[in-house]
Formats: sequence, structure tokens, C-alpha cells
Amino acid sequence: MDELTPVVYARQPLAIAGQCAVSSAYDFETTVSRVGKAIADADLRLIHEIDPQAQLRKGGFAIEPTHQFLFFHPRFMARILGADPRAAIETPLKFTIMTLPDGSVVLRYADPVAAFGGYAGLADLAGELAGLCARLAESLSGPH
Repeated sequence: MDELTPVVYARQPLAIAGQCAVSSAYDFETTVSRVGKAIADADLRLIHEIDPQAQLRKGGFAIEPTHQFLFFHPRFMARILGADPRAAIETPLKFTIMTLPDGSVVLRYADPVAAFGGYAGLADLAGELAGLCARLAESLSGPH
């Protein structure tokens, strides 16, 4: 097999405007497992899981362990379409779990308030989705 070209991550702040980031108290595999369970326990639909590490490997690159969850629920889509169908582009919600070069694990996601808040009639739903994402992310805060 050909040697993979490592991708060296640029140094950046944990999150930027319009994005949320939560440091995980767990290793990568446990983080992926806990987030998947939190999505299921919240009665959300897991639309797809992506392994970016495998995808980049196919292109000849090596990255740290990374995983993406795409999820949503029809009840939210119905509300979006009824209020402002242009906002459908913002769906589904997506979580990205990344292992950083120092070995720490972080969960990143687009802030639903930033994503949906500017659409007509969706400010309340934007806040609801932001709260939902924050509750899902709480599964990474460690044992209670």
C-alpha cells in the first residue's frame, strides 16, 4: 500500500462564531459511542454516519480519528417547511467528533441559532435546536 501523507492540523481556537465546541472527558471511541447513544435516546433519526479518516485514507491522506453524525427528526423538518422552506438547506444537524493532535477529543457543531435564527419564523425553533444540541453534548462531560 502507498504511504499516506499526514495532514498536520492548523492551530485554531476551539470554536468560532456560528460554531459550538465541547471538549470530551472521554477517549475517541467512547465519545463516538456516547454521542450515538445520546442521539438515539433523544428520539432523533440518525440519517448517516461518516468516517472522514477512512475517506481521506482513500485519497492518500492520514488524519487523526474523526467521526460525523448527521441527524434530525421529521417533526423539526415539518416546522421548518411550514415557516420558511429556504431553511431546509440547514438540515440535517451534524456533529463532528475530532481527535486533536494533543490527543484530546472535541465535539463540534454549527450553532443552530446562527444557522436557523435568520429565517422567517424560526427563531424559536433555532433556540430549541440549540438547547437540544447542548443537551446531547452534555453526554461528554464525564461521570456525574
